[in-house]
Amino acid sequence: MGAPGTFAEQLRRLREAASLTQDELAERAGLTAKAVGALERGERRRPYPHTVRALADALRLDDAGREGLAAAARPGGAAEPSGPSAPALPRLPVCLVGRDAERAGITALLREGGTRLLTLTGPGGVGKTSLALDVAHALTPAFPDGVVLVELAPVREPELVLPTVARAVGGQQPAGPALDALATVLGSRRLLLVLDNLEHVLDAAADVAALLARCPGLVVLATSRAALRVRAEVERPLDPLPLPTGPAPAAVAVSPAAQVFLDRARAAGRPVTLTEATAADVAAICRRLDGLPLALELAAAHARFLAPDALLARLDTAIASPGARDLPARQRTVRATLDWSHDLLTDAEQALLRRLSVFRGGFSLESAQEVAGADGDVLAALAGLVEQSLVVPVPGPGARYRLLEPVRQYAAARLAEAGEAGPVADRAADAVLALATGARRGLLGADQAAWLDTLEAEHGNLAAALARLIETGRAVDAAELGADTWLYWALRGNAVEGLGWLERTARAAGELDAGARAALHLALAGLRYASGDVPGTAREAAVAAEAGRLAGADDRRAHALVLGAMAAVFAGELDSAAAQLEEVAPLAGRIGHEWTDAHTATARAQLLFRAGEVPAAAATLAEAETASRALGAPFSVAVVLNMQASLALATGDVDVALDRLIEAAELAAAVGTAWTLAYTLPSLAVCAAQLGRHELAAELFAAGSATAAAGSVAVSFPPDLEAARETLPVVRAALGEEAFDAAWRRGRALRPADVPALAARITAPGQPRTRRT
Repeated sequence: MGAPGTFAEQLRRLREAASLTQDELAERAGLTAKAVGALERGERRRPYPHTVRALADALRLDDAGREGLAAAARPGGAAEPSGPSAPALPRLPVCLVGRDAERAGITALLREGGTRLLTLTGPGGVGKTSLALDVAHALTPAFPDGVVLVELAPVREPELVLPTVARAVGGQQPAGPALDALATVLGSRRLLLVLDNLEHVLDAAADVAALLARCPGLVVLATSRAALRVRAEVERPLDPLPLPTGPAPAAVAVSPAAQVFLDRARAAGRPVTLTEATAADVAAICRRLDGLPLALELAAAHARFLAPDALLARLDTAIASPGARDLPARQRTVRATLDWSHDLLTDAEQALLRRLSVFRGGFSLESAQEVAGADGDVLAALAGLVEQSLVVPVPGPGARYRLLEPVRQYAAARLAEAGEAGPVADRAADAVLALATGARRGLLGADQAAWLDTLEAEHGNLAAALARLIETGRAVDAAELGADTWLYWALRGNAVEGLGWLERTARAAGELDAGARAALHLALAGLRYASGDVPGTAREAAVAAEAGRLAGADDRRAHALVLGAMAAVFAGELDSAAAQLEEVAPLAGRIGHEWTDAHTATARAQLLFRAGEVPAAAATLAEAETASRALGAPFSVAVVLNMQASLALATGDVDVALDRLIEAAELAAAVGTAWTLAYTLPSLAVCAAQLGRHELAAELFAAGSATAAAGSVAVSFPPDLEAARETLPVVRAALGEEAFDAAWRRGRALRPADVPALAARITAPGQPRTRRT
């Protein structure tokens, strides 16, 4: 055993001065107590540089103390090193939030040895460098020859990457090619290299791969906005931080995106307390910034003088202001970060990026081609933008893509600077109009669910197209777009928003031709019907029907007459309803579409029901069911099923009502139609109450109330309203206030997918019943 050397003596003296045991020092330094003991006994006279740095960190030494300990570890205890040493791995200035899963997965891959080149990819500002540094610190004990950060942002040429690595690892470079020289320096050392910011020198990827092949102990963790695309590489894309699932304080508090904002706001000197109001504002800030950590940090820096609501109103200005001075210049604003990425693109990629900014809700390859104009096939440019992490593929069926919101805003500024904003917005609006032409028929038939999903994915683009059409005086096109898509706005819970756009169209339209008037007022009638505005439905439907007659637009006229007839039934104007349905009959034959047949029969059944002709109403509903099932549109089928249930409840047949309502709930849950579900739920509650399941009834009433409010729809068929109004007080009295309130809270939290299972419990054996008094 060797006598204790200078390093051993210094280490023991420093440990004792810090009042630490060997075990405590080992834990702080990420070493074993056995290793610390061997160093103090002089059994290991030349500790690795990373070990010396870890001990100095653990002992909290100042610069002079660090240099003294490092000098003692060199051969002969020399005061000067024989060559440059690797700089200490920098510590993150702030805690890393929301990356536990990524950190654990990447650390395991690199520690186990099967992965020797792992590249973290993602857009600028997503936190690649922070995660890489955090992982590197966690892996320090696994790499006895050190962990070295190589900052490549200042390196402009790929051939300079290996010489930069050589300087960072602190080796003397023998003469000869850079690869040979560095391979000689590294040899078989067990070393982790963190290569930060490789995206602008990707042509050096082959050199990195060759270095890995020559140095069996080397492992590389790289960060880049694009993958290296070499065979040894494992790519790990880094997504923005998860957003709050809702505006409630509890949901916001557990969101990693919100946690970053709150943590940085606290560091800025003004902590944000989450209340109902502030939580909603913080959630909106996180959504606007798409969970991008850099943007969240820049925004939070303004929390010291702006409350969340004020910050939300000034968000674009906030993220354009410079951030922390210890960040690299390219990361002090979102604009600077994205300028760095933009400058790496080809001309075609830059042009496509700025034009894609017109899309508010993602886009397809076909839509990208539309806005690109006459610049040829966009596939190569789009692939390049995906490769550079500026365009993000959207998971799910079909090929869809999107820009993160900070990237979209940056690209929109570039579009305006290029003078292309107007023409590109026009092309995007035309693409939406073309899509809506297919939706006109698609929403009425067996492909209804697929079309609803398509339009929901395009929701932001629908709104942007309507805004552009209104702004540029294309009211006729806006009216047609509204008429082709009104059923989407109604069924997916967007009736109020849709009405807003159509009312704006009407105000801006001036004098429209008959065809455009028919389209506009049909859409207004449909959305007023969904929202429970019976007089408004009647008024708009009358205008649409007359305009359709003048224009010879039989389908628009027929649909308007059916809506008008339903409104008349609801208002108790049965003669008016009958007259309008008589007008539909000859039109239906000319149109030849089951939609008209199914909904005309349903309206006639409503009329007969309100007139007290129950057997005739039941027979007419059977016709409506046959037509709607042949049509295959889930909404049409659910409307008939709800109506059949209303009739069954009126005649005391709860079992039949339940059978129809459960199927209607299943259809609504499968297709995501809030409108029909808002009718189904109160009727299910009435069934539950009649069978003594008062807790279930209260939950179902609450779910119906929440569904109607969230979907901006309303139940307006008088027999359904009367049944609910009579039953709800009975349920409350049977349960008592405390039990009723608890059931109501449970019901408001129900999701549409939960309803069929809850409905099935109404007749399940063993369910608690409340005795009627």
